[in-house]
Amino acid sequence: MPKQPARLVVPASHPLIGVIVEENGQELTEYFGDENAADAATTDRTTKAALAVIGAWSDLDWDEMEAALDRIRHESVPTPPIDEFS
Repeated sequence: MPKQPARLVVPASHPLIGVIVEENGQELTEYFGDENAADAATTDRTTKAALAVIGAWSDLDWDEMEAALDRIRHESVPTPPIDEFS
């Protein structure tokens, strides 16, 4: 397990951003005091995760899947309009 810092200090004008990650099967939270650093850390992980799923559905028959999605769309009851002033 990573060593826990005794304290973390960031300027009041910067939000403390927690990014949940998984390392060695354990869920951890990395904290950032800079939004750009948090974005950089998550972008790399997000890109790797997205690339890992490419081809996950390649074994499915496209015509069959398209027909099933179309059937679900036609069988589903539409969501009623949202009344903002209710």
